[in-house]
Amino acid sequence: MTILHVIPTLEGGGAERQLSMLATEQSRRGHDVHLAVRRTGVHVQTVRDCGVQIHELGDMRSTNPMLLVAIRRAIFRVRPSIVQTWLPQMDILGGLAALIARIPWIVSERTSGDYYTEIPVVARLRLFLGQFASAVIANSDGGEKYWHAAAYRSPKLITVRNALDVARIGEATAPDFPDCFPNPVLLVVGRFTREKALEIIVRALGDLSMRSAVNVLIIGEGSERPALEREIEAASLSGCVKILPYQRDWWRWLKLAAGLISMSRYEGNPNVVLEAMAGCCPVILSDIPAHREIADASSALFVPVDDVGALASAMGNLLVDKDAALLRAAQAHERVRSMTVTAMADAYEAVYREVLDGIN
Repeated sequence: MTILHVIPTLEGGGAERQLSMLATEQSRRGHDVHLAVRRTGVHVQTVRDCGVQIHELGDMRSTNPMLLVAIRRAIFRVRPSIVQTWLPQMDILGGLAALIARIPWIVSERTSGDYYTEIPVVARLRLFLGQFASAVIANSDGGEKYWHAAAYRSPKLITVRNALDVARIGEATAPDFPDCFPNPVLLVVGRFTREKALEIIVRALGDLSMRSAVNVLIIGEGSERPALEREIEAASLSGCVKILPYQRDWWRWLKLAAGLISMSRYEGNPNVVLEAMAGCCPVILSDIPAHREIADASSALFVPVDDVGALASAMGNLLVDKDAALLRAAQAHERVRSMTVTAMADAYEAVYREVLDGIN
């Protein structure tokens, strides 16, 4: 098959990571794989090294008509069997371009319905166009339920969970400079955006720091960084919190960490949490449906959303009862060990072939 994936960037988000693994595996299997992007990012060299062709569209934001023109040109050059779009901007523009070109179109649903309340106009337009897609592939039950409940006319809906490079995560070596963290280390990894509730983590750390010595390493980038830095400064935590830019192999830090914290207010199939579980790292999670899909009380500590006191207590519990934390981490590892790139690529390929067989 000739496959064209359309995504805004190849920077450090979960969708971008999943696409880089999927495109690499598809190319390895002999498919002619192309990526159309506004701009590249940390994953570009990985996919290029595996023979995936990159088409740069120009860094145009929102639903710029010139971006639609650029995507149509890419489709004309590539002449794909399938177009798959990733993230709302490209679901709209890439989907519209695929419909105009009469190419089978697959929508990737990467989150759940709560996110779309923040972009209602875009969400309605995306749903309207999505009813004409050949299929919608969600990565979580929440994403599939969103389309069942909200779509004007339900397209073919399939859930394909995210993939993990379990072997590579397990083989990763720890960073060379652990001495800068004299106390137990807790990790926070992901985009600096409102839904990640980073301010709740900082406030809970402020409570915890009055009775326990701990370091927190926050890895990521995003629009909320200035607000995050103000929270850290206001809580007088600059000495024990360190912020690092996103790293494609961030999981090296799992070798040093006592645990990972995710206080997201909503998610799809969260990469960071799954990767921490694959790395046998204890996790503390917000009690949301997406986290309950991948973990239970035997494999994670759950905290009510936005509950500073409960999070501080959970962090203290994790640091004190290390044996229980390691037992939960072992249970978590068992839950994710089958989430391989091969299994994900098999599932996507089955959808593509079903769509193409239906046309032929």
